[in-house]
Amino acid sequence: MLKQLTNSNWLKEVKKSLNLSQVQRDVLIGTVLGDGCLKISRSGKAAQLQICHSYSAKEYVYWKQEIYANWVFCEPRYHAINNSLIFRTVSHPLIFEYMKAFYVNGVKIIPKNISDMLTSALSLAVWFMDDGNGYLNSYALRLSTYAFGLEGNLLLKSCLSNNFGLKVSLRKDSKGYQLYIPTSDGSALRFKDLIAPYVIPRMKYKIERRRHP
Repeated sequence: MLKQLTNSNWLKEVKKSLNLSQVQRDVLIGTVLGDGCLKISRSGKAAQLQICHSYSAKEYVYWKQEIYANWVFCEPRYHAINNSLIFRTVSHPLIFEYMKAFYVNGVKIIPKNISDMLTSALSLAVWFMDDGNGYLNSYALRLSTYAFGLEGNLLLKSCLSNNFGLKVSLRKDSKGYQLYIPTSDGSALRFKDLIAPYVIPRMKYKIERRRHP
């Protein structure tokens, strides 16, 4: 159901009926860890999820829009400046709860209780489709986590180990830290097996286009 987004009584009534399904929660976690962001409302008591990806990944944008179909009332908009598609959910107190966890003074962070939140393979898959990649000369995988600093990366490392049995390491370069998932102990293969059922066809190149060292 797509309608022009207004402050009408209709929208107010729709918001009262909204709830986040488990799938929507899982995708939200993966998206916030990746390229997505949360925007606070003018009231300061609600927030909306913003999703933006390159136009070349338009199938991925529409896949996410379909997941949030009851939360989105306009089509993704094209931004010529960065050749991207963008959409936002309506503002809602339920999403504001995630903003309180993932943002401090407007800056995205990793919550100390991330292990209680990142528990789903679907969340892992969305996170990887957003910000993950592999190497041309190895079957190892990586997650771009530069924005989260050393503390955030250590929290994510612990979460991946405790919740998914993945032995990841931190790699530092000129941009900061990112998570590296090695092949040596089978973690890269386990990670791929976990997320493969959820990776959409358009994004499968991230886990399939590899060659031996």
